[in-house]
Amino acid sequence: MRLLAPDGGLQPERTRLAWRRTVLSSAVVTLLAARLCAHEPLLLAGVVIAWLVLLRAGFWRVAAMGVPHPTRLLLPTALLAASTVFALAMLGLLTLF
Repeated sequence: MRLLAPDGGLQPERTRLAWRRTVLSSAVVTLLAARLCAHEPLLLAGVVIAWLVLLRAGFWRVAAMGVPHPTRLLLPTALLAASTVFALAMLGLLTLF
């Protein structure tokens, strides 16, 4: 079995850019959802908090990718990001009703 060497190429840069795109696109979704649920302060707070959590998770991952030998994505960070994306989707559905 051949062990793979750590990628010294552009993979960390692509990962950083992907996290930045994810946070940016979630900011757009947050702004659109905030516009729809401006009359519901609880929903608005949930949307903003979910976006801030995703922003923090993205910041952690971008910072982790900034070192010469980045670590793998940790399970708590992955679960945090996935749960906030799910929460944004559910809050978006609630704004429709």
